Amino acid sequence: MTQPAVRTRFGAPAPDSSLPFVASVCAVGCAAAAIAVTAHSRLLFDHLWLSGALWGAAAALGYAAGWGLSRLLKFQRRTLTPRFAVIALVLAYAAVWGVNSLASHVFMNAWDRYLTELGGPGQCLAGTPYGNDRASVITWAAKGDDRMEVWPGGPAPKDTPKGYKYPALKLKNAVNGGTRPLAPADDASRDLLRSYGCR
Repeated sequence: MTQPAVRTRFGAPAPDSSLPFVASVCAVGCAAAAIAVTAHSRLLFDHLWLSGALWGAAAALGYAAGWGLSRLLKFQRRTLTPRFAVIALVLAYAAVWGVNSLASHVFMNAWDRYLTELGGPGQCLAGTPYGNDRASVITWAAKGDDRMEVWPGGPAPKDTPKGYKYPALKLKNAVNGGTRPLAPADDASRDLLRSYGCR
């Protein structure tokens, strides 16, 4: 049985119209997506006030877009039902989940970027002392610096001279939430990467 159309006066939605609910869901969804992006990009932790302004702007734009799209689809004439509310909430959740997944891939932390670019499975350092399963220590430089050091682990090969120690791999661009690829921070690290066929 179909729902009767909701009568409106002067284009305004009736009290039981689905238009305000859809617009509100769009606003909350856009604000949640903005929170996910600012958290992954570290903007939330470094510039809280700017992040709050972005959340508010995203919510306002989401509400305006939801209101306009709902009017275009004539949702102001549609009665809000539980089934329609659930569909709107599921779609909003899926959109926020997608944005969060994309943001976590774009704004990786330093260790995840290291695994993706150099030390993880299938990468050039995977089977070396600097790989994910053998690296023993990861250190970051002082706050405000963008370098990281990966200290190797595991036993040295049999033909390694006695007393030889692997050097630390020093990398720059290791800022949480950064988007630039990791790069060697000195000539020794550049030569080390080259010796393992990296880049």
